[in-house]
Amino acid sequence: MNWSAVFQFIGTDAPTQGLIWAIVALGVYLSFKILNVADMSVDSLFPFAGIVSLTLINVGVPALLSLLIATLLGMVVGFINAALHVYLKINPLLASIIVMIALYTPNVIISKGNVTLAENMNTIFMTFDNIWNNMIATKIVVLALFVLGTFILIYWFFGTEIGLSVRASGKNETMAKANGINTNKTYILGLVISDGLIALAGSLYGQMSKHFSADAGRGSIVIGLAIIFLGEVIFANKSFKMSLISLAVGGLIYWLIIDIIIEIPSFNTNYLNLTKALFMTVIIGIYELKKKLAKKKNHQEMPKDNPEEVTA
Repeated sequence: MNWSAVFQFIGTDAPTQGLIWAIVALGVYLSFKILNVADMSVDSLFPFAGIVSLTLINVGVPALLSLLIATLLGMVVGFINAALHVYLKINPLLASIIVMIALYTPNVIISKGNVTLAENMNTIFMTFDNIWNNMIATKIVVLALFVLGTFILIYWFFGTEIGLSVRASGKNETMAKANGINTNKTYILGLVISDGLIALAGSLYGQMSKHFSADAGRGSIVIGLAIIFLGEVIFANKSFKMSLISLAVGGLIYWLIIDIIIEIPSFNTNYLNLTKALFMTVIIGIYELKKKLAKKKNHQEMPKDNPEEVTA
């Protein structure tokens, strides 16, 4: 076994995959943790954005512009997803499943099954590669800049009045309405941002891999959730800032572990999705156990009433 090749693969694949999937996890975090919605459309939206981005590049659209267009289309998908619930009163989970199924059609039609970057066409990574002349370093630096910029913008936005309104609506819709917040608008805005992030990650992934198939996003939401729970297991602090940091760290650690599993001698990659599901089960089990122990500890530390004070 060539250990140098193994370490080279892990050292290059884990950072690039981890950074992209940290953005996916951020999008899933906004829907799952803030809006309390399991957005199943992630599995189709992720490849949709990548397919659109690569297709646009192939017809001559600049790589950065194709990235922007794919992200905007993802935000439109988020609006449609939210509108199904807000205006047609469809259950949020069912609405996201409808969108997931619907997106599979344009994925197949546009990609004709799969799409590959045409020769002599540049991605955003190839454009910046002229600076470092090292594609691996270019991918890591460019993705790190996107992650940093995205996370800073999200942290800033959710500290504004409208961002706090979105968080309040997801945490307690009844109380938010009592305080004059239009929860329908905040729900729509939250899903628009969430799906925009998923689309951004998908288009970056497409340009990085130069290839995307119509069903490549299968299990994307599972990976996003695994990263979220892994980050929460590692970090105890529950502040919004630490939650964002835990997503970035969780993404890197998750893919480091997955890459190590893949490189196990004679490991059958047909079992990879099953392995990911089992890994997520273990992570959630640890998370729930940790939460239960913390609750028990807090209960034991609660001050007990003094019987003498009560009788007095």
